Amino acid sequence: MGKFSPRQANRIKKPFVIKAGQKLTIPGKSSGGPYAAPPFPEGLAPGRSAPSARSLQKALKDAGWLDRSVPLADAYGPQTQEAAAAFNRKHNLFATGRPTDPAIGRRGWNLLHELAYGK
Repeated sequence: MGKFSPRQANRIKKPFVIKAGQKLTIPGKSSGGPYAAPPFPEGLAPGRSAPSARSLQKALKDAGWLDRSVPLADAYGPQTQEAAAAFNRKHNLFATGRPTDPAIGRRGWNLLHELAYGK
């Protein structure tokens, strides 16, 4: 299969006019689709050290929710809990009636990773 030009891909005919608001296809290699977060680590919870909280802490740092000076650690300790709770509050991901919920669930994990790395 040969390469298509944008004109061919969008079936634009002479006089080759593009209108405002027209949706166009830009041919080329796909980047693999939309960003997908890494799998949620089952059992990740405040106060635990297994599974390791390092990937959560790194994502919280990279998204601007955890201070970069906080060292990465296996433990889901107080600073990670505070950052996770703030993230949950901002994005309405906390458990009903618990705006200080420090646990990251699957939805929060996916959103956090998308914000940190899905650009």
